[in-house]
Amino acid sequence: MKIEQRANFDEKYPEDVITAFLLSGSSYFDREILVARKRELFGFKPWKWKEEGKGEGWKIFRQRIPGRRYLIGADVAGGILISSDDTDYCTGVVGDLETGEEFAAYRSHVTPSDFAYELADLGDYFNRAMIAVERNNQGGTTILTLAGECGYGNLYKHRDWMRRPGGPSSMASGRQRQVIELEGFPTTPRTRPVALNFLNDFVSNYPHLIFDEQFINEAMVFVRDERGIPAASPGAHDDTVSARWIFHFVRRVLLGWFDPLQTRKERYIPADQLVS
Repeated sequence: MKIEQRANFDEKYPEDVITAFLLSGSSYFDREILVARKRELFGFKPWKWKEEGKGEGWKIFRQRIPGRRYLIGADVAGGILISSDDTDYCTGVVGDLETGEEFAAYRSHVTPSDFAYELADLGDYFNRAMIAVERNNQGGTTILTLAGECGYGNLYKHRDWMRRPGGPSSMASGRQRQVIELEGFPTTPRTRPVALNFLNDFVSNYPHLIFDEQFINEAMVFVRDERGIPAASPGAHDDTVSARWIFHFVRRVLLGWFDPLQTRKERYIPADQLVS
């Protein structure tokens, strides 16, 4: 069988429902690793879960461990229409800061304010975990609710460069700019490729620490578009993927493995070239 025929064989003649789920296209994540992990999780039940609707609510995969540090990555829904009757979700993932192991996940159609209360509850349970909320679009509402109404103070603050007011347009001199810290994670053309690389690296090397099948389902249809940019397939969700790229970017920052001030000079680097 020719190589090009073999590439399409699984899509035309799937051996099971897992293989049938795969779509054609240039997959961003390693689909063989994802399929293998999905099979390993067959029959797995979370330790506790709360369903708020079909495929919605939170799942706790394992009990918290006293003394461990946890991090929550959160993506706030922006009301984006995915299909004719479906919008994006608010999603979150709780992981061990040191190992990256997933301990809980959240996915639901809730308001940004209600999402803040859900995150605060998860954060309180997981040893007052640090929460990193994407601050784009509706994320500001979630951050303000967490800090204000919820009284949750352990929020990630992103460090970035800002040009000094009244300074020259050139940024060549360090004296012409200053470092600022703002609550929340900014998904930008600089941070997104780096964050996705970190997530891809984790999926490739530590799939046994992933327990959320919803993420695996979304990762299977996360592909490179016609411009080569990683994105969800048309009509598919990438909300759980977004929560995890936030988690893995911030995790590396907190562990001292990556300086976010470097992102101004970052260009796209394949995940297999990254050093864990």
